[in-house]
Amino acid sequence: MTNLYTGASAKNKRVSMLWSVCFVGFMALTVWVYLPGIQGPVLLDDHSSVTKIGDLTDSPELAVDYIFGDRSGVMGRSVSMATFVLERMVSDRGMPLSKSVNVALHLFNGSLIIALLWQLFRFAGFSGFHWLSLILGALWLLHPLLISTVLYAVQRMAMLATTFMLLGCLSYVSWRLKLIEGKFSWWRLGLLPVFLLLGLFSKENAILLIPVVLLLEVLWFQFAGPDGKIIPVLRNLSCSLIVIGLLGAVTAVLLRWEWWQAKFRWRPFTLEERLLTESRILWDYVAQWYIPDVSTMGVYHDDILLSRSFFEPISTLYSSVAWLLVVIFCLALCFTRLGRYLAFAILVYLVGHSIESTIWPLELYFEHRNYFPSLGLLLILGVLVGLVARKEPKVGPPLTVGLAFFAIMLCMQTSSQVTIWSSRPLFVLANVNGHPNSPRANIDMAVQLARFGNSNTAHEYSKRAFEASSVERKGEYLLRNVSLSCIAGEAVDRRQVDQIGGLGEYRPFDSGTKLLIFARLVQNGFCKIDDAMYTADHLERLFFGDDSKYTTSAKNYSNLAVLENALGRYENALIYIQKYLEKAPNNSRGLLMELHFAVSLEKEDIAEKAIQKLNELMDQGKLSVQEQQTLAMYVRS
Repeated sequence: MTNLYTGASAKNKRVSMLWSVCFVGFMALTVWVYLPGIQGPVLLDDHSSVTKIGDLTDSPELAVDYIFGDRSGVMGRSVSMATFVLERMVSDRGMPLSKSVNVALHLFNGSLIIALLWQLFRFAGFSGFHWLSLILGALWLLHPLLISTVLYAVQRMAMLATTFMLLGCLSYVSWRLKLIEGKFSWWRLGLLPVFLLLGLFSKENAILLIPVVLLLEVLWFQFAGPDGKIIPVLRNLSCSLIVIGLLGAVTAVLLRWEWWQAKFRWRPFTLEERLLTESRILWDYVAQWYIPDVSTMGVYHDDILLSRSFFEPISTLYSSVAWLLVVIFCLALCFTRLGRYLAFAILVYLVGHSIESTIWPLELYFEHRNYFPSLGLLLILGVLVGLVARKEPKVGPPLTVGLAFFAIMLCMQTSSQVTIWSSRPLFVLANVNGHPNSPRANIDMAVQLARFGNSNTAHEYSKRAFEASSVERKGEYLLRNVSLSCIAGEAVDRRQVDQIGGLGEYRPFDSGTKLLIFARLVQNGFCKIDDAMYTADHLERLFFGDDSKYTTSAKNYSNLAVLENALGRYENALIYIQKYLEKAPNNSRGLLMELHFAVSLEKEDIAEKAIQKLNELMDQGKLSVQEQQTLAMYVRS
């Protein structure tokens, strides 16, 4: 007996050692795959949330502004912003450091997924659960669909929300396993609300931790207590909360349907069109997970075909019916104990998308939305392999090995894609090839060509972007061409400037982006001063000429003030910013700009009124630290 025991113990140690070596190997492989991408370009919202953070060495007090001043979400996402601020305080490596931290966080999240799967599969009694959890974790770490989360720095918000959601799930699982042993661990259960709060201040969709935990109880642990007995209190509480949550959510949506519809007034699609389109997109995510097509992956999916009805396109009807059948299938699975495991996996995916892919007026398609929901797609594979292995134990190991080969295949695809993400020219070219009808991809290509001095071809791609867009105005397109000429270092075609506001387009600009970009180019000396003056004069005639009928948004009046400030024409800048303040009278940034222009023009009465309003806002706690410092400079002077 001693020899048998010793032999078994030695074998377990060898298996444990091999598992540890494989775990370290997968982690090292993930680092190796992602390493080139660390030097990749700054993208989209990185500019507004990450690179805007300046050097905090001499002014650490400004850290508070950056942490609590971000408006990416309803709750400010202060935990996520704190990590970016901390980076700037300890190093000046900039974007490479941010991407490096994201890769490290991805490794940590992969470890949490392995730990969670380990606990769930062990409880379910799946043979080889330790290898199955490891292989699935590696598959998740190396999947190409997650590249646009890891290497898009600002998506740390989604990554951190996932981190705390996974930690919350693990704390609940740990508490439940102790409860099954007859022990009530307060501190394990107490960690759940802590992780929930941290997740919410990373990104708001961490609120989904609540329904995920409830489903975990109902469908996975199934109210099991000591000696296999059901815990009635846990059953009644969990089921009641699910019913209340569902009824509350449905009631809140239906009773305020018109309010939700109104929130889409700035989108080129309606609430109904978004819901119909998302029925197709959710299937596309599934396809990209199990049969990835890396040629269409990336950050640009603004070319997605909009569903106008169930029959336009007809795939909308097929997708909607398919999801209805999936829900019915999940209900049928709930009648068997083992079937509930598969129902849980499917519902984790759907619940994970229940905020960003339903009624909120967000853009239609983003790959980073799958970062947490992909846990459900992983679980589907794990549960299917585990259930098959229960009936046919000999089939389990070959299926697990098959998953390992799938992970290796994904690794090769991810490696090739990371290489593309490591270089802006490659990134731009890949996106425009994968999405030739994407306005954003074509604009990116136009800017890249302009940087290479190829203005003519840049204008061709700019035209493609305009023709592909359903919302861009002609004035915005023309001003973009002016900016492209500036970037290319060429003279501006003044005929295009003259056409801005032509053909009865009395609102030539909707988006504030084009005007602000042009103003920044002038500010940074990219535009020839004569061309900049000519363009600014034309815009002045549009908005303030005799009997002018042209209008624009409040934001654009602010951008026009920035342009005139760059040209040193403070009289015009003051007129524009006062026009802006008519629509946003308590905007602190606008008031500071008004103060700056008034002081430059020695208009003391206007300056005093601006200072008075700013002081009132400061007394109300509505000025940031940086704004208070700026105001103090003018008051002292």
